[in-house]
Amino acid sequence: MRKFSAVLLGCLLLTGCSASWQQELQYKIVSTHATGPTEFFDLELVGDAPKGALEPENLKKWPMQTSRIDGARVGDEVVCQVEQEKGNAFGNSNVVTHLNSCKKA
Repeated sequence: MRKFSAVLLGCLLLTGCSASWQQELQYKIVSTHATGPTEFFDLELVGDAPKGALEPENLKKWPMQTSRIDGARVGDEVVCQVEQEKGNAFGNSNVVTHLNSCKKA
């Protein structure tokens, strides 16, 4: 039993409290802006950030390249797959947010 406990504790230490969260969220395109030759939509979260998100404040506003959302314009609402990952104690322990697969709602 002691060996099992030691192995379990070792595994927990190796993961270093890493965590992840994902969900589909709805955003509204509120404006556009350009950075050099690249144009971005400025997205704002529709409603409140969901409970359980690793960094809810980081979900409220997000830039997205206009080329990544086909046929969308300012004023449209889009649904995006959102993922947040927190690194472990041995690497980068910051929360990283990714928005993927955005499409018009």
